[in-house]
Formats: sequence, C-alpha cells, structure tokens
Amino acid sequence: MFPFFLKAKTISDAWFQLIYNIFDNSYTQEIQRGSFEKEQYRLQYHGLAVFIEHPDQDIVPVIPPALGLPAPTTMEYIEDYFANYLMDPELSENETYRYSSRIHYPMPKGGTQLERAIEMLKETPLTNQAVVEIAAPEDYDLCYGKDGNFDPPCLRLLDFKSIPKEDNLVLTVSCYFRSWDLWAGFPSNLGGIELLKQYVAEEAGLKNGPIYAYSAGAHIYGYQEELARIRTLKSQKSTG
Repeated sequence: MFPFFLKAKTISDAWFQLIYNIFDNSYTQEIQRGSFEKEQYRLQYHGLAVFIEHPDQDIVPVIPPALGLPAPTTMEYIEDYFANYLMDPELSENETYRYSSRIHYPMPKGGTQLERAIEMLKETPLTNQAVVEIAAPEDYDLCYGKDGNFDPPCLRLLDFKSIPKEDNLVLTVSCYFRSWDLWAGFPSNLGGIELLKQYVAEEAGLKNGPIYAYSAGAHIYGYQEELARIRTLKSQKSTG
C-alpha cells in the first residue's frame, strides 16, 4: 500500500512512466460510484506523488504511428481546456460548476480567488497562502451531473508557491486530484494547469517552474487497459 513516487522531465515523460508502471503498482477497484459506475473497474495506484521538472516542454504524449492508437490528447484540446475550463467562469446550461467558476470565484472583499492569489504572490512572493480552492463542503449537496449522479470536482486545489533558485524566484504549483484518469485526463489536466501557471507567473512577475501533482485515486479504466498495454508493450497481464 505504499504510494508511487515519480520524478519526470516533462508531462509526456511522466504520463508514459505512470502508464508503464501501473500494472505492477496498482490494485483493481470495482467502481461503486462515479464514472462508469457498476460498469467498469479501475487499475488504481495506492497513492501518487509526481514531480515534473519542465512541464512547459513536451506536453503532449507521443503515440508511435505503428501502434495505431489514438493520441490521449492534443495541444489544441489542452489550449481549449485552459481557455474554457480554467479561465472562463461562465456556466453553460445544466452545469453546476466548472473548475474555472471556482478558480475565478468572486471574493466578498473584491477580486476573484485567482486574482487575490496573484496579488498575494506579487506583494509577498514567499507566502504559503496563495492557494486556490476548487472543492467546497457544499459540493456534497450541489454537484450532480446531467444524469443525476453525484459528480464532485476531481481537482480539489491549486497551491501556488515561489521558491528561491539562484537569483530568481521560481513559481511552482501543487495540485491534488481526488480521482484521476491517467490515460486521457492526466496530460490534458496538467497541460492546462501548466498554461495557468505560466499566466500566474507572468502576472506576478515570477519565473515559471515545475509542477508537483498528487492523487490518492490515480487510475486507468478497464476499457483503457488494452490501450495502455499496447502503448507500453506489456501484452501479458500480471498475475500479481
């Protein structure tokens, strides 16, 4: 039941290593709630901590053409995800929330949650308080999808922190996902969060830096297992 620790150069590198290692470091979880409830299973890490040194480089995972697999994401999708799901707080019909409606939540004393975090980083760049909350206690009652199923945010928080490095202050972000689809969600989510971090770094006058990512529910779904085995050339299922 030990968590899996990973140090990677890029988002693409981290994605491949996580997909490659999941077969030997996971357990099978029958899905009782959430996506594919009672229809699928998950291969899930017991816990996950990832450090990505250069998240601004090589964001999109590469699928060798000979494998004949669809790419898990594209840069166009990531840019759209950043613009619409991380930066645009307007909800469409039947949406109870989106990450951006929480990130840009208007604060009682003025500004949005993200604006207040950026202001804090400008004034006191070594603060431990520039945290943007995505989840809220009332989500237990409010977050239901169009199908009527409970659908709380997977991303729970973004913790922006600047760290001294040589003669610069380098902006990092730590993110926590309660549940995380590693095949398609991981590169799209982190690609969008990287673009958000770049925006925050520019606004706060800081140098862009690495990403720290955590999850107690990082997984691939059963229907993705064959895709993951083809991509990693792990054709034989583990008996462990």
